[in-house]
Order: sequence, then C-alpha cells, then structure tokens
Amino acid sequence: MSRRSLHDADWRRRGVAVFSGRLLVRPAARPDESFHGYRLRVAFANGLSNPLWLDNPDVSLPKAHGIARWCPHCLSGPQSYWREAWSTGPAACIAHRSWLISECVACRRMLRWKQVRFAFCTCGASLCEAAVEPFSDEVLKLFDEQVGSGPVLLQVNERWNLARYLGALSQFGLRGKPLKRASRRTQNIEQQLVTAGASLITDRSACFELLDRLRVPPVSMSDVPLLSEIFPQLLAMLRKQLSEAERLWMLDLLGTYVEHSLRRGTPVLWERKRHDFQVPAELGSRPKLRNPVIANLLVQAAESVPVRRTRAGRRKFAISDEQLLRLRKSRNSLVALKTAARYAGMSRRRVQALVEAGLIASSDAWIDTRSIDRLLHKVATACGQDAAVLEDPVSLAEALRLYVPIEASSAFFSGIMDRPVRLALSERGRSTSERGRSTLRDVFVERSDVMSVAQKAAMPDSRLSVVDAARRLGVKQEVMYQLINAGFIRAQTRKLRHRTGRVVDIDDLRKFDEQFAPLVAVARAMGISPRKAPSWARQHDIEIVTGPSIDGGRQYWIRRQTDAENSLTSEDEE
Repeated sequence: MSRRSLHDADWRRRGVAVFSGRLLVRPAARPDESFHGYRLRVAFANGLSNPLWLDNPDVSLPKAHGIARWCPHCLSGPQSYWREAWSTGPAACIAHRSWLISECVACRRMLRWKQVRFAFCTCGASLCEAAVEPFSDEVLKLFDEQVGSGPVLLQVNERWNLARYLGALSQFGLRGKPLKRASRRTQNIEQQLVTAGASLITDRSACFELLDRLRVPPVSMSDVPLLSEIFPQLLAMLRKQLSEAERLWMLDLLGTYVEHSLRRGTPVLWERKRHDFQVPAELGSRPKLRNPVIANLLVQAAESVPVRRTRAGRRKFAISDEQLLRLRKSRNSLVALKTAARYAGMSRRRVQALVEAGLIASSDAWIDTRSIDRLLHKVATACGQDAAVLEDPVSLAEALRLYVPIEASSAFFSGIMDRPVRLALSERGRSTSERGRSTLRDVFVERSDVMSVAQKAAMPDSRLSVVDAARRLGVKQEVMYQLINAGFIRAQTRKLRHRTGRVVDIDDLRKFDEQFAPLVAVARAMGISPRKAPSWARQHDIEIVTGPSIDGGRQYWIRRQTDAENSLTSEDEE
C-alpha cells in the first residue's frame, strides 16, 4: 500500500477528530469519500463559510491543491458527498454515463479545491446546475459485456484504460511517452482520448489504419522489417503500462495486424519467443516449424513469400498462420501414385492418364488427393437418386475395368459428366456423398450407355498402332507399311500402352480414306475383274498408289478422281 493510501485510511479511522473536537456536527466519513470532500461537508454541516478554517497542522494529511472534478447529478442528491474516484479515477461518472465537470458555469473558471464551497463556487454559482455532457455511443459500448472481435474478455475499467491508451497513441504517437502526456490534467483531455480510443476498440480496420500511421520506415528495403523496428518501444510500453488482460488484447491486435500486413503486401515479422504472462488456450499458437520445413512446403506448393535475411545468413519467412496451415494441408494431401490409385479405386495407369489430361492435379511425382475428391464429387453430382431405374446397372469401377480403355479415360469422364448418360447413386453412396466423399463402387451406370460413351470417347484423339490402322483400313499390314513408307499416311514414334513404336493418328487415317480408294472396289463398280483392274487403270491414266511388289499386286490403291470415274462410267454405259 502506498504512503498516500495509508494516510487516506488513517484520516477515515480518526474521523472528524482530525479537525477539531469543538464542532457540533460531526458526520462520519463515507468509505469512498475523498478527504477534501469530507472537509467541505464538515464545514458545510457546521455553517462555516470557509473550509480552510478546518485546516489541521498535521502535515501527513492531504493538502488542498489540484483541480476539483464533480458530477452534478451525484452532488445534487440529499445524501451527496464528493467521491474519491472523481479525483483519482477517470474523469467520468459511470453511474450517470456522463463526463465530470471541472469548470464553473458562471465565472468560467477551472475550479481548484480552494475555490469550492461544497456545492457552490466562491462566486456563488451552484455546482449542481452545470451542464452535463453524456457519453457518446462509442463510449457507451465500453460498458457492454464484450467489446470488439478480440478473444480476451475485459472488465469495464480495463476497457476504459485500453480506450485511453489507444486514444493516447492516436493523439501523441509512440514518441514522447503518450500516456505520460495524456495524464496531464488539462481540460477535456481524457474525454478526447477515451472517445477516440473507444471507436478504435470496436473497429479493427480503424486500429490497422492507426498502426499504419505509427509505422516507422524500415532501414533496409530488401528485407522484411521486424515488428520491433517499425514500432519502437511499443512492446515495452505494453509490459509497463497495461494490465495482463489489456496486454493480451493488444497482442492479439498486433498478431492480427501482422497477418493483415502479409495479405496486403506490406509484410512484418514478429518472433514471439516468450511472454511474461500466461496466454489463454483459446488464443492458439503458431505451429512450431523450422525454416527448412517451411522452405520445403513452399517448394512443394511452388509458392514464394517475403524473406528476411539475418546477419548470420539465416532466412526468416514472412508467412501467416492461415497460409502455413494451408501449406501443411496441401503437403498432407500429396501421396504417391500407388496410394492415389488405391484412394481413387482405379488402376495406376488410369490415374496417370487422368493426371496427364489435367483432371487430377499433381506436383512432380506426387498426386493431390483433393483433386481426386473433386473429380468424384462431380461424378456424384451428375448422378440420379435411384439406381433401380437402370435396366442393366453396373458399377462405375467395374465399367472402367471392363469397357473403357486407358487412353479413353479423359474423354470418358468428361463424357459421363457432360452427356446424357444414366447414372445413379446407391443408398450407401448417398450417405457417403452427404459426408463429403463417394467412391466409384457407389456409382452405377447403364451398361449399354457406358459402352456407347466409351466407344465414342476412344475414337477422337486416339492413336492406333500400325496393326490396328491396317485392320481399320481393311488392308494387310504389308500394304499399310507400304503406304507409310511412301508418305501417304503419316506415322510417328510414340509410346502406346507399354511399348514404344510407330503409331498412326486416326485423323490422318480418315484423311487418307477421303483421298484414296481401293482399286478392287472401283473396278468392281465398273464391271471389271480384279485381275484386269491394274491394266485398265493404266489405260485410263489412273494413278496407282501401291506397286505390284506388294502382295503379288492383288491389293492396289488409287487416288480418287471423281470426275474421271464419272466420265468412265458414262462411257461404259454408252
């Protein structure tokens, strides 16, 4: 207990005896009454016009110095007295939600204790008739149970002190000890600071604007600045001038500001190594990760963040908790191809084909399971509600295994989601879909539909081997190689299934079929035997593509000449 508190407690125990034992009226001192107010009340009760006549030679008692502040509502009651809180506490009356008065309404003087006569000024004006200024809406919010979005629950007096501190920062800045300058008992200074700080407590964006104004320019423009560099002495002020709950509120504000600055492109680093108070569990804490781990996370996600280089050459990453959590989730969702195939319920070759088509995301050799979930969700969304309406249902997992080639996987999945294919979810699939994920075994499709879609999906953009191209064209393999070597059909060396060899694009095969025709088919249409067809073609100057060395000359192809064929047909008919 301070020396002044001892003196205050001593004069209350001694009561009216501190003045004189010859007074007729001896009122008892109230527990929250000030010494100067008690002296005014004793003098007023005994009819003394000047309370200075009650001065006691005891030097330990408070002297009649300083400015007098009062609440006109409290002073006008029948049992009125001067509160100790009016002198030592905030310049406000919490009971009446109004600011204290320190100026006489008549002589316009800022009253000191020597000029006060209990409820009157020395000029004769009543102190109870002074105009009272009520609290603003922002200040009234300080008396709510909880203010702002911070996780710390503050008492009324703590919210008041915090508003005064924020108002002092806004008014005076970080230089020159703002709270010391705010403690000067000039007129309306506390009212201005608390009003300004109350609006800041309820508005985080306004607090961020204040912190932006208080920022000191960094020394180096290449490195990310530290919080202690852009706000010098701020953390020390929080430890010295605020209570534990008030410090927690301010630290939470600074932590939110650091994350806000990262998102806005003006990053700040804050290394919170230790605290001199206990942090509540609901505030949470940043995951303790070493710099190499964070660097690996950034490399895997192909992202970059601002970096600060220390004097020892170490890197400090300016990364928010949200971004760090997102990177950790992204890392946990990356699995090997074998694990991804088991997770999706498909073969590894099919998963690899969907990765190459862009339907499943990957990072280097790792497959992102979240993209598999998105693909399965799209398939489940395209499904109907009842699998019983299908005539010949088959699960999508079995349909992929039996009817859909690997090279047609991309076109098949795009087709079942975009085209009118009858799909349905099983009862188990509907329950799992509501929880967020369904499997290919839960999706059923009409067997005839999946065969049709798979056939159409395999035709465009597919590559054929030379054997398959010869079979589709209806020629022998030797003839197909002759056409490829002669340059009439283009072939490329590509990987097809498990082997690497020459492949033919189906579009090139279709173009060849449009430009050339089998000589046997043309001769048969003209009524000429296949053996006489080569000589007949040469007599009519028809270009024969394949030479007589292929298969004994029995499989010739000629360039289509529609006009010539039509004229020959007309001559034969004549």
